[in-house]
Amino acid sequence: MVAHAAGQARRGFTLVEVLVASAVGLIILTGMMGYLVQRSRRDHQEAQLARLKQDATLVLGQLGRELRQAGLGRPTRARWEGEGEIFPGPLIAADQTSLAFIADLPRPDASLNGLSSFAANQTVPPMPDRGVALLNELNGGCDVDGTSPSACRTDVASLLFAPSGVDCLSSPRSAPTCPWGLKKYQPDEWLVLVDGVGRWVERRVSSSLYASASGRIALQLNEPLPMGFFDVPNRGWVASVDQVFYRLENGAVERKQCWSEAGYAVTASTLSRPCRSPADGTEWEPLARTAGAQGLTFRYFDAQGFELTRLPLSGPELRRVRRVEVRLSLSAPAPGEPVTYDTFTSFALRH
Repeated sequence: MVAHAAGQARRGFTLVEVLVASAVGLIILTGMMGYLVQRSRRDHQEAQLARLKQDATLVLGQLGRELRQAGLGRPTRARWEGEGEIFPGPLIAADQTSLAFIADLPRPDASLNGLSSFAANQTVPPMPDRGVALLNELNGGCDVDGTSPSACRTDVASLLFAPSGVDCLSSPRSAPTCPWGLKKYQPDEWLVLVDGVGRWVERRVSSSLYASASGRIALQLNEPLPMGFFDVPNRGWVASVDQVFYRLENGAVERKQCWSEAGYAVTASTLSRPCRSPADGTEWEPLARTAGAQGLTFRYFDAQGFELTRLPLSGPELRRVRRVEVRLSLSAPAPGEPVTYDTFTSFALRH
């Protein structure tokens, strides 16, 4: 009896039991593998979606910041010389998938934009020939001028730098507090100069950048300003107005910035080569590198909220735009099927 019981205790699993256990284990393992694969796929999709949202935030954030400055530095009266034409409006080209506007924005290698007020040009000693005295908004009342007490110096008037008493005339181009150290004005760039009553001219900065006369130092232009331009003293401004372009190209939202003459019309047909020369602007720069842009569309609305649908917009219709709606669709590859993210926002324009 005892031997029979011991024999039963030593008996192993039968083949059927092993097969059943193996099948059950395989089912459990397959289920776990399927769960892990699904979890990995879901995690990857969520990570891709997070990157898409980040890309969309970066693209629309930059576009929004710049669109809110569209028209900054733009004169609203007629040109002083020539036919007396009106300066272009904030938008200079607009269709369904591309947009161009003007604004005084910092250049890629600059610390500040170029919008400044005129200083008193009718003071003694006289201005250099073709010279323009400007207020440097970095230092408050600091004049691009070598005379005391309004000399451009890194003194207690500076909001950013410690006192050093270095005059812009004797400071190197790399000096951070002088306008040319900040690359705020660059040789041969175009400026829009607006007088005290809003009339404007375009002039180019001299290759020597500044000039001096009787101890006074000023930004120098290639051509003189019209007689009587400063009849209203200490009013008016100078701006380095740029053209900024956004478009969808080969799955990327691209941006380009040009700083040639701003007072001429840009049409939709010129958007492929908007800068007058390669030296007058940046390359087309992709803003979202980790995702593919499937769609970028613009809609335009007037002051009453009516949509302007005859695209591309003409000159008069461009001036009517008060709000731009931007729709952006991004996609990224993922296991199973691509991840997509669609968003839209709108921006009001200044006039």
